[in-house]
Amino acid sequence: MKVSVIIPCYNVAQHVEAAVHSALDQSYADLEIVAVDDGSTDGTLEVLKRLELASEGRLRVIKQANAGACSARNVGLANTTGEWIQFLDADDVLFPEKIERQIALAMDQRAAVIIGSYRNRYDGSRSPETVTPLIGDPWEALIRTRMGTTSANLFRRDAIVNAGGWDASLRSSQDYELLFRILKSGATVAWDEVIGCEVLKRETGSISRTNERENWLRYLDLRCAMRDHLWQVDPKRYVDTIAIADQYLFMAIRVLSKHDRQAAFDAFQCMLPEGFIPERNVATTSSYQLAYRLFGFRNAERLAGLMSGTRTT
Repeated sequence: MKVSVIIPCYNVAQHVEAAVHSALDQSYADLEIVAVDDGSTDGTLEVLKRLELASEGRLRVIKQANAGACSARNVGLANTTGEWIQFLDADDVLFPEKIERQIALAMDQRAAVIIGSYRNRYDGSRSPETVTPLIGDPWEALIRTRMGTTSANLFRRDAIVNAGGWDASLRSSQDYELLFRILKSGATVAWDEVIGCEVLKRETGSISRTNERENWLRYLDLRCAMRDHLWQVDPKRYVDTIAIADQYLFMAIRVLSKHDRQAAFDAFQCMLPEGFIPERNVATTSSYQLAYRLFGFRNAERLAGLMSGTRTT
């Protein structure tokens, strides 16, 4: 059963060799590996060509004009034939038995998507951290952002194709938006608790860090769509998951308010149900809850802004 490893590459000359070798070194034998250079300008393509030549036919390189990682993934999908797909970001590395173990899980549990565990590695002095999926209800895992990450997961090709592939218009939340569409189609999920890859979290050069306001707006729109889908499917069955979604929307709205106070007020008004009460947590303290109950969200945020010294307009 063939697995296609698809590696989108953009200006990753110092990282991509490790990524490619981690694919070449997999214990699972029936692999095809395709790297799609997305218009790199830093020598990435030259590194890929050298690796392609040395791979004795195991690596194929495709070049395209810069169009983004999702476009590169779709191009890789269109130019491979594997029944299963491993997307590998070019600054991540797979551990040697990752694909073999997840194929076995997929066969055993007849799943269309394997949700994997992974380790985050940081550019700076911050220690690595292990991230495991929230095993159980995939909808709750999706809403809580506990459903793996791009390189940690494994997909049946037809699950991706039937969902319409990656949305190349998105600049963040791409993997969870794809998983949302796959779950809506009724795909089954299996969980892998063993760490299967290492994900590099870069301080610079990451698209997801370049526009925090837009990223949080996309996050809100996507979680709102997830919650509304569950309302439409079966509000009684998913009542607890819908309540969790409301709390996550509220927390994200509060983060958005640090970047755009008016956008946060608008999001609160249109996304949360009348009478919504936030749960107490580290950020939503008892004093904040009191201000919220007495004065409403808008004034509670203004008071919180005054207390923290941030703007209140």
